[in-house]
Amino acid sequence: MEGERILSTLYSVWGGEQGFMKRGREGILILTSARVAFISKTGMSVDVWKREVDAQVREMRMSRDPIRVSKAYTLEMLHGDLGHDKNLSIALSSIVDMGYEEKRYGSVLTLRFRDDDGASRVYRFMVVRSWIRYPVTDPVEYEHVDWSRWISLAKVYMK
Repeated sequence: MEGERILSTLYSVWGGEQGFMKRGREGILILTSARVAFISKTGMSVDVWKREVDAQVREMRMSRDPIRVSKAYTLEMLHGDLGHDKNLSIALSSIVDMGYEEKRYGSVLTLRFRDDDGASRVYRFMVVRSWIRYPVTDPVEYEHVDWSRWISLAKVYMK
């Protein structure tokens, strides 16, 4: 999309579709002026990923604001990563409802949208604080994030 720009990049996010037998996965949650993208398969190097996660952790200690832009993840990388079928792109115009809920264990962002077939789908996202990597990767702790500013910014660009 012409004029598209990245508004927020969050690493180490656990997300996925709600439903029976649906399992979440780790990825990058990106808000642009045209879409919300969840990238779980990326060409980014592990070293850059770790550096970005460390910077995000430091920022989240000072503020619960999830609006952060990474210089390491560009719009060109996003467009390249969107070619992988495991990655998700939700046009802002297809979002029906956005909200968040504070749980005891962390903050949950919920997006309800209509897919290309017109069916309603619900995805949930949480910023992860710590992980267990063996025998399978799973989040152990989540961040408490104030999603209200992120949601307000997305609504500005919704048509």
